[in-house]
Amino acid sequence: MISIFFNNRRLCGANLVLAALLFLLLSAAGTWAGATDLADKRYKQAASYYNNSRGIAMKTLSRSQWQECQRLFEKAHDTNPNHQEVAPKSLYMMANIYGKAYAQFGMREDLKASATYYEKLTFAFPNHSLADDAMVALGKIVVNNRDNADVVNKERLLTRALAAYGPGEGVGDAAGFLLKRLQEHSQQRSSGKPPTKKTIVNSIQPPAHAAHITRPIRFWSNKNYTRVVIETSAPVRFMENVLRARGKLPPRLYVDLFDCRIPSTYQNPVTIQDGLLRRSRAAQYDPSTARVVIDLETLAQYKIFSLHEPFRVVIDITGTEKTPVLPVVPRTPWDPNKEFTLAEQLGLGVKTIVIDAGHGGKDPGAIGGKGLREKDVVLKVALKTRDALRTKGYKVILTRSTDKFLPLEERTAIANTENADLFLSIHANAAKNRRARGLETYYLSLATTKEEKQAAALENAVSSKQLSELQNILSDIMKNSKIDESRKFAGTVQRSVATGMNKRYGNVKDLGVKKAPFFVLIGAQMPSVLAELAFLSNRDEEKRLRSDAYLTALATELANGVEMYSRSLH
Repeated sequence: MISIFFNNRRLCGANLVLAALLFLLLSAAGTWAGATDLADKRYKQAASYYNNSRGIAMKTLSRSQWQECQRLFEKAHDTNPNHQEVAPKSLYMMANIYGKAYAQFGMREDLKASATYYEKLTFAFPNHSLADDAMVALGKIVVNNRDNADVVNKERLLTRALAAYGPGEGVGDAAGFLLKRLQEHSQQRSSGKPPTKKTIVNSIQPPAHAAHITRPIRFWSNKNYTRVVIETSAPVRFMENVLRARGKLPPRLYVDLFDCRIPSTYQNPVTIQDGLLRRSRAAQYDPSTARVVIDLETLAQYKIFSLHEPFRVVIDITGTEKTPVLPVVPRTPWDPNKEFTLAEQLGLGVKTIVIDAGHGGKDPGAIGGKGLREKDVVLKVALKTRDALRTKGYKVILTRSTDKFLPLEERTAIANTENADLFLSIHANAAKNRRARGLETYYLSLATTKEEKQAAALENAVSSKQLSELQNILSDIMKNSKIDESRKFAGTVQRSVATGMNKRYGNVKDLGVKKAPFFVLIGAQMPSVLAELAFLSNRDEEKRLRSDAYLTALATELANGVEMYSRSLH
């Protein structure tokens, strides 16, 4: 709160008082001349005027004196509306002054102005220490004037509060105080059926042409990582912001989607509490903006980007790892008869591997001239590679073990939430040139050649224009990716498969290691590669991929490549 000092002296004569106050204001101006922040200087001028005015009996102040005081705080605010201290304090003082003027003169325009400034402070500066005070004051105005819609738009206020703060945990919580009172009094209408919270939220209708959120907010989370995906019916502009932890409120990250609406069925808060993510919720923040809020346990960093067809906003959030207090466990005597896995014997860092069989379900991937589908081939290879690696002692997780569709962003999220040490995505290629053949292994980077761009566009199922947009996004995302490790992993896998398959079958063209912006690799927190095992568009290679023995050999060499990379780390 702002410290206000009361002067108990009473001065006689309104004109004399006003003249004295102006004199004090002008006299003090010289002491502020050296201030570097003009907004702060003007705030101090306004605060001085207000403090001296408080020395007069409140009821003797004229409305023009209240207005002059308010004008000075408004001038301080307008000097720098984004000032993180002056702006919120000025808003609070303007709201406070209008409230006192209403108490003295009973003019409803003053009460309405007071509510407006409290609301502006609450939502423009939610992390400021005065935000809670403004929320409580605003809640009291709503409660005491529940029948006067022209003072506070309760429906809009409830929706914005839900979007910004979520349901409160009690009357002691400022957000809870407001929300609980708003919900109670919104339902106490004199006639008709009391509206529910959902109908209140839905009374705010965005423009008819706006895009809309098409499915519930999806998320994958563990104790230090969360991926959240928001899918919309059309591309939208979006902007994110972070609210740091304060009091009982956890750190929050919210995303505003402009010219977008969210159906009521997707507005219910979802409590998670299975790791980094506490809760997610969404609401129609204003008629043209949908807001998604994510409550977190901790927040270290985040990345946000968009994918197309359908349009999705993807948020990757990393938390601060908490060091657990481990119990003291008695040392187990060495047992010479116990069998150890190869990974345990060698003390290797690679223990968990996620294998991704590309495409699936409604997405067949590439299709050969004789009808062989990529999704079927790569699933067989993935299952065989899993079995080969498990015999070597590794823990292996498949993103899919059946013919089902998985969005690309979900595959990476599985690897991250499982804390995998390696991520291997298996695919088969295709090209307009039917003579193109061979195998190649990719790691995440910017495509530089025509062939790399074609491969990325094919696997991402996007246009060349969208691929160019993605490369602009990647330039920032890749700063924290394991690029060097992935390049080494790709080289090891490529050598193993190319050499091994040529020894077994011959005439297998080694196309080498390449780089491209594959969606499925974006955001992976471990070394990750995408292997293109052959060209389905090539008649001879399609024939080979129909052979179960050939697929078994491919899986064996993929597993050998993974093991070679694992050994190299030791």
